[in-house]
Amino acid sequence: MTLPSKLAATGLVALAAAVVTGAATRAVAPAKEKEQGPLDKFRFVAFDGFDGKPGLNWKPVRPDESHVSYKKHPGQLTITTQKGTIHGDAEKGDPKLPAKNIYVVDNPLAPDADFVVTTCVVEFNPTASYHQAGLILYDDDDNYLKFTYEFNSVKGSGSYVVLVNEQNAETKHDSAEIDPEVSKLWLRLVKKGDKYDFATGTDGERFYTHGTSEWGKGGPKKIGLIAKNGGDKEIPEIDARFEFFELKSP
Repeated sequence: MTLPSKLAATGLVALAAAVVTGAATRAVAPAKEKEQGPLDKFRFVAFDGFDGKPGLNWKPVRPDESHVSYKKHPGQLTITTQKGTIHGDAEKGDPKLPAKNIYVVDNPLAPDADFVVTTCVVEFNPTASYHQAGLILYDDDDNYLKFTYEFNSVKGSGSYVVLVNEQNAETKHDSAEIDPEVSKLWLRLVKKGDKYDFATGTDGERFYTHGTSEWGKGGPKKIGLIAKNGGDKEIPEIDARFEFFELKSP
């Protein structure tokens, strides 16, 4: 898929009605009925290119503005990682350690609607276990699907991608190796009913699907981004730079 270039005006658009072109909105004539199939009558895209300010109605979980910037790296959202966790049973965890700045929007789609959500992480250099940045589908701290670019804690060096599937505080993990020299990594989750493909790419056009995981019943309550450290030890805070966020119908 060719990703859209940075939009002068970012935000939420229903493509069945309009297309965002720069700062203007242009009406699109509906296709002829004979050219439409059942799946052609709904189009949706939510896109934020982080052009100096939020374009979508972000509602961060446990926001900490001291670790978020739209200016530090112009044209990108920067979330500086900090100590925190949502792993396992939240009620049994340290109340001082829940992860901050889980950067999400309310899911605007119907519960049974499929979707594709994509982001690009730029020049992220994880150096310690649980340095991570990526996508999250979030109901609460005990129910989420998280797909992140991380320090490779298994090897003790380098990086990999990890899918964490947590339901009712029970977690399952899948991981995949990636090119250690990559400077930009596209991360994607594709919803197909209750199953989710997780994929990566290095050019924004070609994606490699690493696997599929079943999570939840119906769509997630919130969809967005996450960048954090782990919760069990002190490690350096580093910048996670997101070039864009896109949520669309298949």
